[in-house]
Amino acid sequence: MKAIANRFFIIIAFLFGIVNCIAKNSPPPPSPNGKTEGPPPPGLPIDEGIYLVFILAFLYGIYIIYNYQLKKRDRLKL
Repeated sequence: MKAIANRFFIIIAFLFGIVNCIAKNSPPPPSPNGKTEGPPPPGLPIDEGIYLVFILAFLYGIYIIYNYQLKKRDRLKL
């Protein structure tokens, strides 16, 4: 009985997945002049905080290496 219930749920999930694939919207037709419009540009520029991200990543790397060296030194003392 349990195998039949599992098979039933697998078949139902498979059918719902197929219906979901078939029911998707079709892409819009191409424009008559041949130019396609892409998505609008994002509202925030990426350049403003990039230096801060690099500095934080560098400091985090130093922190990880320093902690690894401390743990390694403690293991050698034991």
